[in-house]
Amino acid sequence: MKKNHLFYLLFTALYFNQCADAQNIPQYDHVVIAIMENRAYSSIIGSSNAPYINSLASGTSAASFTKSYGLTHPSQPNYLMLFSGSNHGVTDDSDPAVFPFTYPNLGASLLNSSLTFSGYSEDLPSEGYNGTASGNYARKHNPWVNWQNSLTNGIPSINNKPFTSFPSNFSTLPTISFVVPSIIHDMHNPTDQANVAISNGDTWLHNNLDAYIQWAKTNNSLFILTFDEDDNSHGNQITTLFIGANVIRGQYSEHIDHYTVLRTLEDMYSLPYAGSSASSTPITNCWTATSSIENSDNSESVNIFPNPAAESITLEYFSPSQQNIRIKVTDLLSKTIVNINKDVHIGRNNILISTEKYTPGTYLVNVVSEKKNVVVKVVVDK
Repeated sequence: MKKNHLFYLLFTALYFNQCADAQNIPQYDHVVIAIMENRAYSSIIGSSNAPYINSLASGTSAASFTKSYGLTHPSQPNYLMLFSGSNHGVTDDSDPAVFPFTYPNLGASLLNSSLTFSGYSEDLPSEGYNGTASGNYARKHNPWVNWQNSLTNGIPSINNKPFTSFPSNFSTLPTISFVVPSIIHDMHNPTDQANVAISNGDTWLHNNLDAYIQWAKTNNSLFILTFDEDDNSHGNQITTLFIGANVIRGQYSEHIDHYTVLRTLEDMYSLPYAGSSASSTPITNCWTATSSIENSDNSESVNIFPNPAAESITLEYFSPSQQNIRIKVTDLLSKTIVNINKDVHIGRNNILISTEKYTPGTYLVNVVSEKKNVVVKVVVDK
């Protein structure tokens, strides 16, 4: 086999694998990622010092990852890994020896794809500030500044913003935003008073981001809360939450890390992979499917709403012909809940399915037509 043909086959396989992953992940209008500091999972989840975060974790639109991990110590390399898939040789919290960087990164990939990006840092003294520290702002927690105005994979200085620029009209937010609190609100300080530090950070999140989080649930948007690393005592296990529209409520026990989250965001917008995200597995199991089967000319489609549901769901089926379709609802253990055979006419058909007696949880709706077979996740949440 010729080398160029082998390369083509490998490229094609990678391309279609990426497309398959992206199809399982919703594409949000806005994603906001908040990064907190140096607290282990066990110090946050279940802690009375973090009542707000725990209320988010148990909410109806939250996926809580119980085996999420930072990648190293100390802080700065973790921020770089989340943003660009590598520490790029940075192993401590000092300013990199040489910058700006030219490596691929999430922000540049968004901008190069006609999408938008901004980083919002609390107490950043001015837009585009490139210094090591100012007041309670720390450069080591701001990874995008390392690419500021680079000629290759660069981040323009106008995308490096103080948190005071975070908009109150959330519909004007960039496609992806990072939010980094100052060193007195990120749960790291005071280092000798963990309870105080955690409480201060929990309150800051509530006061500054709750409005967006509640808005995101009904406006095709997502909030991600994560930590850079733990306190160096619990195997680097950290808290990571996904909260927003089309998120299946629950706890998820697969192993994830900063590369996993980066890969998920890249697949969300069909972006090229940066660094080690290329060999990571995206998160695909916490999303509801609001849409389903659709052929190239959009003549056949399925939509299920509301999702999550309470008393009933409506299966909206657009049929290109008069035919009989089969609908089977099962739980996640493949137990059949209901079988329905339905004659449908050309055009839009609305089929009401009662979920009144369903136990709260996730169900699979299998729709089989003459030409298509699709499975859609539905959450029943009463």
